[in-house]
Amino acid sequence: MIDLVTDADISAEKKISSIISKSFPRDEILGEESGKKNLVAERVWVVDPLDGTTNFAHKIPWFAVSIGLFEGEEKLGVIFDPLRKDLYTVENGEGAFLNGKRIFVSKNSLLIDCVFATGFPYERGKIAQKTVRSIGNLVGVCQGVRRFGSAVLDLALVARGAFDGFFEYKLFPWDAGAGILLAREAGGKVTQIDGSTANAFSTNFLATNGLLHKKLMESLEKP
Repeated sequence: MIDLVTDADISAEKKISSIISKSFPRDEILGEESGKKNLVAERVWVVDPLDGTTNFAHKIPWFAVSIGLFEGEEKLGVIFDPLRKDLYTVENGEGAFLNGKRIFVSKNSLLIDCVFATGFPYERGKIAQKTVRSIGNLVGVCQGVRRFGSAVLDLALVARGAFDGFFEYKLFPWDAGAGILLAREAGGKVTQIDGSTANAFSTNFLATNGLLHKKLMESLEKP
């Protein structure tokens, strides 16, 4: 497994956790670097201090900070792309926003008009093979499939209508918590890859503009 952790990941998570703990001392925090087992609090903050660590470590300009609040369901989220100074904010039932302006998913309904995003797991094996086969299924029936290395930014681009859909076979709560709520509040649909209900603690995700959800799902290998 090749899973990088930088000093930036650790220091950013400590800072974010400190701020949350001071403001909400009874809440739990589930962070990518610190982790936490046996969560018992009703309110859980899921924190990814640097989604796209490999990009960051190699000076590839595509990474973000992601913070989400889960209270039985996704309640709110913040995603910050520091290089482009893009701040995505979302609250359950209140819509999705980019730098204060409401955003919406695309309106494409035909696969041939669409660009999709995906990601590869750190672990090689069956999951990676499923990803490759799914990409193969899509080649020739859509305009393209992209792999940029930050799941939360992929979901943000679905929410703003740049990508028409996103799928990934293995993610953690901090990877998706804020992003799936952002996509839903922008008018999109988010499930697991087999179509079953998804929340921040699911392990795989399919997010689309809703119009082509079934079509994309039928093109993907089942988890």
